[in-house]
Amino acid sequence: MNKAEKKKWIRKLRPFWKNRKLHYSIFRQAEFALEKKMKKELGEDLEFFYGDMHEGCLGIGHTDYNRRNSKKKGYFPLFQNSEFMR
Repeated sequence: MNKAEKKKWIRKLRPFWKNRKLHYSIFRQAEFALEKKMKKELGEDLEFFYGDMHEGCLGIGHTDYNRRNSKKKGYFPLFQNSEFMR
């Protein structure tokens, strides 16, 4: 693909990219609201965690990394998505 062809494709793809950004932003806002609700109802500062975005959401864990250390008092493990599928 030469530079001129690439520029044409960028112009064609730009609206889809902007639309994707909008939808992703809406999704993240909804997810943040859900995390806030989890915190309020469960009394722990939890979040959905991701690895590689190709994998999607891997599970739920505490936002405080130190709470995820099994050697510390107040240990709070990461809950893998597979645990919710049982």
